[in-house]
Amino acid sequence: MVLHAWPLLFGCAVMAFAEEQRVLFVGDSFSFVNGGVWRQYKTIAEACIPGLHVSYAQSSEGARTLAMASADPAARKLVHDMQYDILVVQDQSSLEELEEGLEAIKEWLSPAAKQHEALLGLYETWASPYMVNITAGTLWLKAFYEKAATIARGQGAEVAIARAGEAFLKFLDEECGHDWQDPAFHTLYAGDFQHPSYLGHNLVAWTMVLSFNAKRFEHGKGCDASRVPDVPGQSKDWKPTFARIACELSGVCSKQAKSSSHKELRGQALKLQGHWVRQRKLPLPQAQCNRTDHDCTYLEQWAINGTSVTQIGKSANWTLNGATLVTKERTHYLHVLDDDNVKMIPDMSFVKQISDNKVWFSDCVVLTRAEKADLSMVDECWCVDNAAWQDLDGRDCAWWESYVDKNNYDPSMYCNKLMNGHAAAMLSCPGCGKCSVPDERKEARQLTSVHI
Repeated sequence: MVLHAWPLLFGCAVMAFAEEQRVLFVGDSFSFVNGGVWRQYKTIAEACIPGLHVSYAQSSEGARTLAMASADPAARKLVHDMQYDILVVQDQSSLEELEEGLEAIKEWLSPAAKQHEALLGLYETWASPYMVNITAGTLWLKAFYEKAATIARGQGAEVAIARAGEAFLKFLDEECGHDWQDPAFHTLYAGDFQHPSYLGHNLVAWTMVLSFNAKRFEHGKGCDASRVPDVPGQSKDWKPTFARIACELSGVCSKQAKSSSHKELRGQALKLQGHWVRQRKLPLPQAQCNRTDHDCTYLEQWAINGTSVTQIGKSANWTLNGATLVTKERTHYLHVLDDDNVKMIPDMSFVKQISDNKVWFSDCVVLTRAEKADLSMVDECWCVDNAAWQDLDGRDCAWWESYVDKNNYDPSMYCNKLMNGHAAAMLSCPGCGKCSVPDERKEARQLTSVHI
């Protein structure tokens, strides 16, 4: 699909502008959905830069890679023949032809941009929230576009990256508590949770305007968002947030540190603050473990400071000579929905209950206050709502225990198959071998009086 929108002069007068900016877009459906990202680019750029008039043309097809565009005579002719000031390129969102895409940047698009004395604008995309790790997926795409930028600069082209994928992550982290299940984050996506929604395209366009026109903006200020028209579904706070994110990622503005003060926290989140432990088995073969520590356990450390959570445990580093223990640090976050609803990210587990000495999560994990470490039990994991739990076919924990025992099945495979809400049999039924009904200690009775 090729569309031209340059102003055409047939002897008629046209409105005079201080400056004409001609932009050519080459991409796939991530560029052309919602009427095209170029429309929102034009609206924002003209509002932010007085006297600027943006005209655009585009060549885009669904699922088309840059390698495919390179082999398309129509796309090549457009890139070669058209006059433009910015050439915006976007590779297929899952990088099906990654190396060939880099080759197209090197042999075709960079030389074309240089010949036209145009800026080569790279449109960085993002991962789906339903990928195993949305952050890792988006950072993989980031690495691709940064490598493409290095190649293009090596060819003598002027390059800027519209860091839209990083903008999605920044919005996720700063506005949605790192929680990809947050409905606010979903508004950036279309129904397939891959393509951008109209609002998502608005964030993309903001990153393009600030990145491709960085030299036009005063450092530290960027664009006054109040000059830009609202778009459907955009709250009054989100437009300046989009403008700030784009300004920071473009380098026009310095990054603002987000505060994580305890004063902002109440309810469960406030009670969680401090140091916690969990007694774990050492991740070593039993024989080697016995030589290392008489009970083969250690205390895993959990430090909660504001909404940041640091977990410090141990993992095994395997070599031909066996395994050695290494310290492993993992970062989590608290997403505070309200005083009584706090979620651990990225585990997606809610705090079920919390007392002075114990906290119990909806994935059955139990942590103990560091000063009460003697109360911690090895891999402590309390079954969630096991008395009332049923799978989607109405089978309870007794049925599952009998099923696993009778057929000598591996509980780790079979107990995770069916879900009831957010709790699998593995997290609810003692017979599945992962969780246990708490003992009769006072602490356990306090935490489980409502649920067990």
